[in-house]
Amino acid sequence: MNKSKYTYPITQLVKKILLFEGIFIALCLVLGVLIKGLDFKKAWVKDLVPNTMQDGAKELAQNYTDQSIDVSLLHPAYLLVLLLIPLFFGIEWGFMRWKNKKINALGSIQTQAILLPEIQVKPLFWKYFWLRNTLFFLAFALAQPIFGAGKVTSTGRNAEILIALDISNSMNVRDINPTESRLSIAKRSLIQLINSLRGEKIGICVFAGNAYVQLPLTGDYDAAKMYVNEIETDMVSQQGTNIGEALLNSARMYSKAKNAKLLLLVTDGENHEGGIDESLKILKDNQVQLAILGLGTKQGGYVPNDPYKPEFGYKILENGKKVVSKLNPKMLVEIAQKANGFAVTSASSFPDLENIVDQIRNLKTGESEVSDVEVKQNWYQIPLFLGIVCLLFYLGDVKSRKLKVKN
Repeated sequence: MNKSKYTYPITQLVKKILLFEGIFIALCLVLGVLIKGLDFKKAWVKDLVPNTMQDGAKELAQNYTDQSIDVSLLHPAYLLVLLLIPLFFGIEWGFMRWKNKKINALGSIQTQAILLPEIQVKPLFWKYFWLRNTLFFLAFALAQPIFGAGKVTSTGRNAEILIALDISNSMNVRDINPTESRLSIAKRSLIQLINSLRGEKIGICVFAGNAYVQLPLTGDYDAAKMYVNEIETDMVSQQGTNIGEALLNSARMYSKAKNAKLLLLVTDGENHEGGIDESLKILKDNQVQLAILGLGTKQGGYVPNDPYKPEFGYKILENGKKVVSKLNPKMLVEIAQKANGFAVTSASSFPDLENIVDQIRNLKTGESEVSDVEVKQNWYQIPLFLGIVCLLFYLGDVKSRKLKVKN
């Protein structure tokens, strides 16, 4: 009897795997050279389209030959999943060596033949093949390959929404939730609001003692959410809560187009500067609707010296007492009434934005049609399908081998 029948043929398996990987890499390189070198704009490529094709099919083919091949990945970082392939093989290699030592310790080949089934290199290679390809295709599905572009007709709402966010030190107070500041809750609420938009343009203004443009009006919601996440109270050096300046600065950010405009003021309701009435008049003149979201509790809380480390203590008044910041709902309601708007106050970690979202939905705004917009086509479905197929083959192979061992 041949001893190799009962121990793992590691050397043969490694040779097969290296041969397979070498052929696979070579094919990928050849395919890459063809993709980069083949220009569909060349006349000889267009001549390959048969004249016998129907007009519709020929037009479609010619449209594709009017562009060069451009393949890219939407999330290339996910290709790091491919590192699991050598990791998996390294673990299997170590396990097989350990098993061989245990098998050899059984003694003679005759004893091994009685106790053990025969081990062949082919099933071991297919086990590697299916699991390896599962990881390979799933990695590319996560990376999301993009190729080609399709033309679609898009409609967008032309309303403009501006957010004036209070980033004064009082927004660092943790009176709503001991683990979260008012600002953290406000930022999460704004992300939720942005996710509910349906084509409206959005801009962001931050304010404390002064007001500054954080993000001009844009339809890029991903960029808007990124800017929201980056907002901190130390972005404005001059502290205070100048709501009047925030309203005035926000009014200047709107376009001159005659469309619906909404300003969402997010604050804890403390105003130390004045000048609100003048700003409200400008909002009315520009036909800007006002909505207010007030965050905080009536009991309030202490203003921390460091927003991330409350153990560093709290701000102190001249008389030695700690600075207490409380929500001022009465003032917020008065501001909203003067502007013919409305105010919502919340002492919840997850404020109810239903009224604000409803007001956005009810904005009187037309829809502008944009035709023939090119949208990049995402082909993640193909590697995802192939990855699932390989996984099913792998699971089926493992199950069949277990049944053979039992028999």
